[in-house]
Amino acid sequence: MDLNRFTAEKLTAHVTRIVDALDVACYLVEGEKGACLLDTCPGEGNVRAFVETLTDRPLTVALTHAHMDHCGGAGFFDRVLLKKEELPILATHKGQAFRSDIFSAHHHLDLTPEDFAPVPEEVFEDFPDGTALDLGGVTVQLLPFPGHTPGTVCPFIPEDRVLIIGDACDDNVLLFDEYSSTVSEYRANLKKMIDRRGEYDRILGNHGCFEFTMELLENVLECCDRILAGTDAHLPIHMLGEDLLSANALGEDELRLDGKPGNILYTPEKAR
Repeated sequence: MDLNRFTAEKLTAHVTRIVDALDVACYLVEGEKGACLLDTCPGEGNVRAFVETLTDRPLTVALTHAHMDHCGGAGFFDRVLLKKEELPILATHKGQAFRSDIFSAHHHLDLTPEDFAPVPEEVFEDFPDGTALDLGGVTVQLLPFPGHTPGTVCPFIPEDRVLIIGDACDDNVLLFDEYSSTVSEYRANLKKMIDRRGEYDRILGNHGCFEFTMELLENVLECCDRILAGTDAHLPIHMLGEDLLSANALGEDELRLDGKPGNILYTPEKAR
């Protein structure tokens, strides 16, 4: 069991960021009577064993959505909160073959099937929108943010004024497959999160720089408006095996050439 695949960084009195060997983050929130793990990384290495080196409090696990890089380690746990709208995505992403294909690109990690988390079976449990987990002195609110996927949630820790935005809004929001929303639907949900800006000071992500300013959300809202008006760059880009359009010009690092955070990659049928 190689626990060196993970690192941990304490961010607040209650929140710890855990990063795996693929540079994907998940978050541990600890209260006086319980703890909550938010996402489980892609599943290379035993994330449960690593978390147990950080806390001995009773643990609840909740997923922001069902893409493999967030749910891959779920098989180490007996109970995992996940919105039921995510189950069709999970059916593909939880499989060993799907994960093997993804990990095959990371030859430097020297991964074998024995390094992968078990395939999760009947461990997932739905929960009402806005569910609040009382951990004792700190709360994790699971705020709905459909768009990237239909059951995406953003964990909010009001006591620490921290919002974990996950993949709901980042440097390249993905709106392209059968499960993602249209740009106008996404915009409506993004606006709801922006309207709560007085409630949080820190915005944490699962990829890239892992932390953003409010500028990220505002820039992505602007992208929505330009896509809907037909005035965005709509530049062709091939990513994740898909032919997409980018709202802004990107560099080789797949970040905006103008240096600003926040972009949308989409297909023409989502541009409404």
